[in-house]
Amino acid sequence: MRNLFRAEWIKIAGNRWVAGCLIWIFPLGALAFLAVAGLVLALSSSARASLRQDEAILWTEQAISMWNFPNNPVGRLILLGFTAVVFAGEYQWQTWKNVVPRNRRAALILVKFLALGAFVVLAFSLMSALWTAGWAVLTRIADVSYGPRVTWAVLRDFGEDYALAAGLAFTSTVIAAGYAALAAMVTRSILGGVIIGFALTFVENLSIVALMLIGWFLDIPRIVHLYRLTPGYNLINVASWINNNAPNTMRPFEEGKYSGIVFSDSLGFSVGLLALWVFGLIALTIALFQRQDITS
Repeated sequence: MRNLFRAEWIKIAGNRWVAGCLIWIFPLGALAFLAVAGLVLALSSSARASLRQDEAILWTEQAISMWNFPNNPVGRLILLGFTAVVFAGEYQWQTWKNVVPRNRRAALILVKFLALGAFVVLAFSLMSALWTAGWAVLTRIADVSYGPRVTWAVLRDFGEDYALAAGLAFTSTVIAAGYAALAAMVTRSILGGVIIGFALTFVENLSIVALMLIGWFLDIPRIVHLYRLTPGYNLINVASWINNNAPNTMRPFEEGKYSGIVFSDSLGFSVGLLALWVFGLIALTIALFQRQDITS
């Protein structure tokens, strides 16, 4: 298993252009922004004065805020593009047939999901560390406080939130990889995997509109509650619990007789739904891959 993971990691990292443009661009972009911001603050007294008037800058919030990128709709599309290349590339470059006969297919799929998730978590961990350290420099330039003071209580609370945020990014990656894997098995091409994966994500995110229309015209408004079962909704809800310690309250029908319908779910509800999506997508991918002829 260790050798499989190492081989998958080398393959993922070996796609330098893809990994650079879709994954490493995040920490590099953060570093570039910090460099420009530092230069502006160093040269502009008005910029320093403006930063002093902002709300308190907390290193805990800065560190966790970077994990919002892989969980929002745009970030999920970028992850989907990356995972589509990783999965569909195995078909397009015909590397499956060189590997699969010597390894169990289920183990190969599990390791590929694990390596993808770990790769993305590593990249965003680096981005988070750079961003947090960078803001320490910026606050020093502007002569503003950078709290909170480090105590065991602060570190404990921060560690719990940080682990949950990193786990959420891993989950988002696995779900994107599941979409990409299923699309790759159908199309056997990178472009087809990207297109179908994007389509699945758009349908998921826009399903609330379709459910609202059905509920309105057929007078069954509670059908909109099906949207609460989608990965996108639950990723955003967990992120809201991490950032605000409160659910992402959503009112599908803003006005009218159905305005009383409100989505406001617990952290446990969303974590449980995301776990079902992860295990379901992995199980479905393994089941289809076990039956697929990859020699043709």
